[in-house]
Amino acid sequence: MMAEEIVIREYEPGDASLVSHLHMRLYGRTYGFRGIFEHYVMAGMAGFLRDPSGGQLWVALRDGVVVGAIAIVKSGEGSAQLRWFIVDETVQGRGLGRRLLDRAMAFCQERGYDKVTLWTAEVLHAARHLYEEYGFVPVERKANDEWTDGVIIEERWERSAPSPKG
Repeated sequence: MMAEEIVIREYEPGDASLVSHLHMRLYGRTYGFRGIFEHYVMAGMAGFLRDPSGGQLWVALRDGVVVGAIAIVKSGEGSAQLRWFIVDETVQGRGLGRRLLDRAMAFCQERGYDKVTLWTAEVLHAARHLYEEYGFVPVERKANDEWTDGVIIEERWERSAPSPKG
């Protein structure tokens, strides 16, 4: 199945729980994340759904099933946060992550966001590689012993809009 057969569309009611489910299924199976991580995802989603102004959530569907997602949440004047970026392992390596990031970064440019931040985990190597390609740089690290039976390292990354040349 090629990425072209995957449709990316904007949020529709009901998608938030499907995106949360995808996170728990993938991160639970692959990295041992516990149910408290689902609370973290859903709490953030609930806040976004209460006031989505300045943001957007996109889902990627293959045969009507959510296989990826990404969101931009307004975090202040001229700034946003990239959230809930995930690509199901069944479609990884086929360009879907880039398609989702392209959509999110184009949205940020259209909205005039000068700064975009995100939080990720050190174990998410493919995502971290994409973030670097898109101009994000790590700016903060912290240990997290809440989501797994061990300790994972969370990282905050930032990307600033290029300065106008003149």
